[in-house]
Amino acid sequence: MSTRRPAIRLRGPAMPGRVAPAYVGVLSGVLLVVSVFLPWYATNLGPPFSAVSASGWEATIVARLALAAGAVVLVASAALALEERGALRLSASTGDALARGVVAAGALAVLLIGVRFVWMPDPAEFLSRQIGLYLAGAAAIGATLAGLAQVATRD
Repeated sequence: MSTRRPAIRLRGPAMPGRVAPAYVGVLSGVLLVVSVFLPWYATNLGPPFSAVSASGWEATIVARLALAAGAVVLVASAALALEERGALRLSASTGDALARGVVAAGALAVLLIGVRFVWMPDPAEFLSRQIGLYLAGAAAIGATLAGLAQVATRD
């Protein structure tokens, strides 16, 4: 005769010095949203110090989709962070769905921003990539990794 224990999900306190994946997700979401409004491209035609730059919002619809993905990452990770602190009660299935949503939104942002790294808008031969595009790429990768860590630590 075997004795089965009921499945109880207990969360222990966070380890000292450990950053919860939900907080990384919140930071990545904020950076992704902010990076859309930073310069993504600049022209190479003007004399030094007079280059014209365009933010992601102005340059391409892809940045607007990345903004939406960043908002999803931010809101879902914030809910998971509040749950971890005990300020919000989520069912196990809701928490798991939010964590998977962070992964999906982060992966979508990586795909969208990766497309703009490879294929710049026309006239591409006169443009150079700027800090906003790099920051958006790093934030999207961070969001995806934070989402994967959130999924892994939910068990």
